[in-house]
Amino acid sequence: MTAANTAQPAATPRPASGGPPRGGRQQAPTIDPVRILRQHAWLLVGTGVAGLVLGTVANFVLLFAYPLWGGSVLFEIRPEVTGAKDAVTREIVQDEAIARLGQTESAKMISKSVLEAAMKAPDVGTTKWGQYYSSVDERVKELEDTLRVGHRRGTQLFSVTWRTWEKSDVPVILNRVADTYMAAREAEENERAARSKGSFEQKKGQIEEEIRTLKTEIQDFIRSKGITAGSERDLADQRSTENLARLRDDTIRDLTLAQARLDSIDRKINEQRYEDEDRRRALDDMSMRQLEQSLQQIQVALNSTRERFGEEHPQVKDLMQREAAGRARMKSAMDEAMSRNLLADKIDFSQRVSGLKALVEKQTLDLTEAQKKLQELTAQISALDALKEQLAQKELERADLQNLIVQLDLLQAREDARRVRLVQRATTPKEIDFPQLKFMMPGGAVLALLVVAGILFLREFLDQRVKQPSDLAGVGGTRLVGVIPDLEDDPAEPKAAELVVSEMPGSTTAEMFRQLSSNVRKAMDAGGLRSLAVVTAHPGGGSTTIASNLAASLHAAGRTVAIVDANLRRPRLASVFGVDADAAGLGDLLSGRPVEPTEAHGIAVFGPGTPESRVYERLSTDEMRRILARLRERYQVVIVDLPPALVAGESMVVADCCDASLLVVRAEKDERGLVGKFVHQLQETHSVLIGTVLMRPSHTIGGYFKKNAELMAEYAKPAGAEAKS
Repeated sequence: MTAANTAQPAATPRPASGGPPRGGRQQAPTIDPVRILRQHAWLLVGTGVAGLVLGTVANFVLLFAYPLWGGSVLFEIRPEVTGAKDAVTREIVQDEAIARLGQTESAKMISKSVLEAAMKAPDVGTTKWGQYYSSVDERVKELEDTLRVGHRRGTQLFSVTWRTWEKSDVPVILNRVADTYMAAREAEENERAARSKGSFEQKKGQIEEEIRTLKTEIQDFIRSKGITAGSERDLADQRSTENLARLRDDTIRDLTLAQARLDSIDRKINEQRYEDEDRRRALDDMSMRQLEQSLQQIQVALNSTRERFGEEHPQVKDLMQREAAGRARMKSAMDEAMSRNLLADKIDFSQRVSGLKALVEKQTLDLTEAQKKLQELTAQISALDALKEQLAQKELERADLQNLIVQLDLLQAREDARRVRLVQRATTPKEIDFPQLKFMMPGGAVLALLVVAGILFLREFLDQRVKQPSDLAGVGGTRLVGVIPDLEDDPAEPKAAELVVSEMPGSTTAEMFRQLSSNVRKAMDAGGLRSLAVVTAHPGGGSTTIASNLAASLHAAGRTVAIVDANLRRPRLASVFGVDADAAGLGDLLSGRPVEPTEAHGIAVFGPGTPESRVYERLSTDEMRRILARLRERYQVVIVDLPPALVAGESMVVADCCDASLLVVRAEKDERGLVGKFVHQLQETHSVLIGTVLMRPSHTIGGYFKKNAELMAEYAKPAGAEAKS
């Protein structure tokens, strides 16, 4: 291919599907504690041993310089006595209640008033501790800082512990504090009981005075009203009132019946409507009986004459006239008699109604007067009963108060009524409390390990360098497409990393390059990408190693590959592929001269060019874009090895001319912030950032990865060699 073969710059390729998002957000770095501990395992083991030694030395030094003897006083929180006559006390079953009571009593025991009273005792001044702290205030302040109280979980016990340098002083001080506390508590309980008893007795006196007042008031009331509840006079008045009410009810009932009868008579007279009873009463009259007998005689004569002479006989007709006249007289006399009887009944019932009304009025007046007297009597009896009820209530209150006073006296007499009991007094300690070798040795080891581990983790947190693949997880906007381990971690022990894919294909490093090549090939094929810029930040970052092995792996996969050394400052590709470093190359192409590549390992190698043509400012011209466009037409894959982006500004310009870019990160050298910066710069170019490659992380091949690496190396052996082994 010659420089005369001009071509327009290729259009910006479409980004690969599934590629990393542009402008990703940078995340916080992650710390793998297992990896850190594994990397510094021997340091931690040595630290633990040193800690054991330091703990032993510190134990003997403190044993001589500052020994401490400790003791304790044990108290029991007794169940509450609910009554003076209870045979047993009520059990406390809740640990929270016991703990709360224990904390309360512990606070009382180490209160300033108790400690001051205890420290004034003469026996405290005879101890070495008491002579060292000569004043009471100093002793109290020291005890407030050194006394320890606590509740023993699952029991009803709480203890007070104390330590000092003289073992004979321990029981003196602790027992004095305990005795002072018990004396103060007993005095407090006695005073509280005395106050309660005095309050009860005062209340009892007030009630007795009220009882005397009520009795006097009842006697005066009985005398002034002249009544006695339940007397015969009271019962007679009540019966008399009931009889009056009953008689009035009977009179009202008779009045109602008489009025109804009078109304019925008026209707009969006005309507001339008579009943059978009225007719029977009229027939009882003598004149009516005579008329009835005369009519019956005429009827008898008429019947016999009719049978004898027939209907047309004059005598029969005369009798018929006489019968009709008799009937008329009978009816007229009957109506007159019934009217006369009803008028007589009306007069009779009118007089009766008037008399009954007058009687009802009189009985009503009498009943009202009797009821009024009875109500007054009932009210007086109710008032008397109320006074007697108040008297009974007060007497009950007096009895209850007397019972409480007796109960309080009995409770004071019971020994088990005390809520706190001194169970165990302090004795002279037989064993030293501090230091103890069984605690100092492991304590020194743990402390040393914590300090060293803290320093390691702090250093790991503050260190911004990329050391492991997990460190790149915090760099947003890209993904990790490959990890190339350090050659020292490779079980196959390759001598050089450049072209290790061709020279030692069975090594773990070669397999890792093949996996990287597979990921790159997938990303480029998915987006139709043909040219790839390999970028690193620092010199020695590994871009040449990545570019050469990618070229070898892609060529082995059947691709036509061209590799271009765009590092005109410090080129290395020519020496890696074993070609003439001063042969015509990229610099000559940028100068417009025709150049043919050098074939090495089946790869078209374009070196940096003749020394006089290596003008790296030309890399920033449009000619570089046209050269890459022509190479994409001729080769399936074009790999461009760029100079370090941190020291060569043209690196990003050339990356902008390529279809895709790959950022090489050197472990233990590149920092996360710097990697994020170049990720962002590459995303701003027209190339698609495929991802990042981590070069030479330390201790990568370990654990499960080491087993995988050994399996890779074993599987790469020829079949015959595997059979022999």
